[in-house]
Order: sequence, then C-alpha cells, then structure tokens
Amino acid sequence: MTNHYLLQATDVELIANLFNYFLIVAGIIFALVIFYTFFYLIRYGAKRRPETPSQVEGSERVELILAIIATTITAVFVYLTINTMEKVQDIPENPKPFLEITGHQWWWEAKYPESGVITANQIYIPTGKKILLKLTSADVVHSWWVPELGRKMDMIAGVNNYMWMYAEKEGEYLGTCSEFCGVQHARMRIRVTALNPKDFEAWQQKQLLPVVTSTDALFLEGKQLFEEKTCTNCHAINGTEFKQNIGPNLTHFASRKRFLADMKENNEANLRAWLTNPQAVKSGVKMPNFILSDSEIDALVAYINGLK
Repeated sequence: MTNHYLLQATDVELIANLFNYFLIVAGIIFALVIFYTFFYLIRYGAKRRPETPSQVEGSERVELILAIIATTITAVFVYLTINTMEKVQDIPENPKPFLEITGHQWWWEAKYPESGVITANQIYIPTGKKILLKLTSADVVHSWWVPELGRKMDMIAGVNNYMWMYAEKEGEYLGTCSEFCGVQHARMRIRVTALNPKDFEAWQQKQLLPVVTSTDALFLEGKQLFEEKTCTNCHAINGTEFKQNIGPNLTHFASRKRFLADMKENNEANLRAWLTNPQAVKSGVKMPNFILSDSEIDALVAYINGLK
C-alpha cells in the first residue's frame, strides 16, 4: 500500500503497543514478586528452620539498586507515553474535519462538511484514509469510542475535540458511548461502516438526493400528519420544506438498517412500537408520546418507511 499513513502505525496500534509494553513489564514484576514470596516462604519456613533466623536491618546497596530500577522503568514509560500521545494527537492548527459527530441524549448526529450530508446513527467512512473527526456534544458529556478504529475521546458541549480515525478493511465496526450520560447510556451504541472509496462516494451521493416521493394515499396522509403533529419542529428531511435539525435527520430513513442509536432493527414492527409509545421503548428520550390512533400510526409508518 502506498498511502503515507499506512507506512506508520495507526493510532490504535500505537496505543496497543504502549499497553503491551506496560503489560510485559508489569507481568515480569508480578512474576518476580510471586517467585520471591514463595521462595522465601519455602526456604525460611518454620518447618525447615524452626530456630529464629538472623535479623537483617537493611541494605543500602539493595535499596539503591531497587530505587535505580524503579526510577529507570518510570522514566522509560513516561517517555513512551508522551511520545505516543504526541503521535496520536497530531492535530493541525486549523483543523478541517472530514466528519463531525455530535452526541445527543441518546443518539449520534453525523455531518460531512465537505459534501453537506447530514445523517443520524448511520456513520460511513472510506477505507484507507486517515479521517479527522470533530467531536462535540449537544447536551451532557458523552464519549466516542470505537476500539478498532481509534482512541476514546470525550464530547463536551461548547468544546470541539479532534481525533483521527482509520479503517484499513471494509466492514462494520462497533463502539459505544463510554461516559455515563443518563438513563439510556448503555443503549447509546455506535456502528461505523467502512466502505471502499468508490462505494463510499456512491453512498454519499445517494444521501444528497431528495427523498423519493409517492402519490399513495396513505403516504400522503402520513406526510400531512408529520406536519400536523409538529414532527417538523425537530426532524429535517432533505428535499422537503422540513429543515429543523433538533432531532435525528430522517432523510432516507427507510434505507437504514437500524435506528435509535443502533438499538433496534429498522422494521415496521419496531417503528410502530416507537411511534406508539417512545418512552416504553427507550425511557427518558425527548421524543414525546403523541397518543396516536392506530390509523394515524399506519399513515406515519407508511410515510417514514417511504423515505428512501
């Protein structure tokens, strides 16, 4: 591979290497402690030497050697830690992020500044490219962590944090919010899909297309309800007059595999349950219960499922 970034270790590899160094040294020290504990228990045990052994008050030489060893180990790991930190936090002075992630209670907003794509809980990146992320929060403190793609980074309202993310292979990479952010913290999951650059660009261009409209009566009824029930006060849909971006962007919602921060599979049954009583599905969410009738739910499901 000719990518310059691939000529170096990735951030994940750098952190993993540092951890392995700590683990090896800690393992050696642990093994020595265990060895000498049993060695002296056996050698100077009461059964072997019932008489009182000679008492040694101390040894300046041994103490000096141990102090030098401890100081050297500490100094080496201070150097390795600072060196690793400098490499993984190599952020340019005027960062231009490829992807902006905003944490909400309890979902993820993803914005691609260059193309203008905005989506929710559906995060795609190209493989073989070092991705600069801008991370922030819309409310409480969250923390972004996809272990296979990069390190952990806190997301704080009013503060822009940056980190690198990299995927070498295509596939889905799972992560989670790793800072307690409320009652649904455990269900604030992350799913990042890595595509080859060509497929990623195709996905991105598809996201920019307006939603497919329909002349079906139930679809049109659902669209009208979407406006009447004030769903438009929170949700944007590209290609329509609905522009508010408070709640998740619903453009092409029907093409997403999962929703509610990767909590539920995107199917009619789960969508129906969500619209019937959001708090019963994910308690504490800001989506209100509109107390919809069965016919209204049928129409809204038809409309939202038609956003392809």
